[in-house]
Amino acid sequence: MADGDVTGLTDDEIEALTDDERDTGNDETAEGAGNEEPIDNRADFLDWFAEHFRTVEVTDSRESAPWCPEWWLHPEVNARLWALFLAHQEIETSESLGALSDWWLRHWDAHRAVLFNPQTGPFKDCSLTKGHLTQRTRNTNIAAIAAVLPPDEWQPPVGQ
Repeated sequence: MADGDVTGLTDDEIEALTDDERDTGNDETAEGAGNEEPIDNRADFLDWFAEHFRTVEVTDSRESAPWCPEWWLHPEVNARLWALFLAHQEIETSESLGALSDWWLRHWDAHRAVLFNPQTGPFKDCSLTKGHLTQRTRNTNIAAIAAVLPPDEWQPPVGQ
């Protein structure tokens, strides 16, 4: 038995069982049973990202341009771009006449102001030509803000 393998089954055996469960021949049962695989939106996201940035954003050739060629290494950037993508997907199915305009004003403009800010944005220590965190040493661990939770007896202020 492999380390961490509590079932005693090999990966091939688990895969075979999973395939057997999918191929029951009873599509109606499987469809309604909630056994659906999660949708992988990665390709759709990357298509949206490439198209959006190809047509919308331009940076100049300055060394301090506020974009990192290794943008995917920034958790905040990933979260912001994913949120923009999901909001954009939602407006594509919206019947609201102002939905696209609303996306630009409320979503893109707000996130763009943060993403492209050379002084405080997530790319402030990156170089357009040299890459991720080159303004600092690459090996330096950059500490995130500690997410320490308050004690159980703490209550948020009410009515302020």
